[in-house]
Amino acid sequence: MSDFMGKKVNIFLLLMIILVLAGMGVVSIYFQHSFKTLNNQFENTTGTLGVCQSELSQTSQTLFVAQKSLNSTTTDIRKYDTLYEQKASELESKKSDLSKAQAELNRATVLKETYKRQIDEYYAAIISLNSSITKLNQNITSLKNQVSIWQDRSTCLRDKDDSEENTCY
Repeated sequence: MSDFMGKKVNIFLLLMIILVLAGMGVVSIYFQHSFKTLNNQFENTTGTLGVCQSELSQTSQTLFVAQKSLNSTTTDIRKYDTLYEQKASELESKKSDLSKAQAELNRATVLKETYKRQIDEYYAAIISLNSSITKLNQNITSLKNQVSIWQDRSTCLRDKDDSEENTCY
């Protein structure tokens, strides 16, 4: 009778060991699948970050060109302001050339207004580009934070046993 009882206990223990091993196998496959999913999300986030950096670089180059153009326009305005002052002095000293000086003054005024409008347009463009840069910087910061969180979780998952992985979330 004890031999029969010993066989049943052994069979029961063998079944329990098989169930535990099968359970561990299922849990292991589940965590491997979860890790692959997290890794794919990390790669997607890294790609998005690369696109954002590229767009930020292009926006910075556009801003540099706009600033250079604005500096050139400012120099041109100063040149025309100097020309305007010289013509005003000549107008007082040469009453006989009044019609010629008046035409030059009108031309200088038109150019000055044109450049002022261009400055206003460039200033609006700079404000818009600064806003875009701010938004992109915020996106980069957010994405870096997400990457850091996923890296911390990945490191935690690598360093923990399967039974301790719940502490990584």
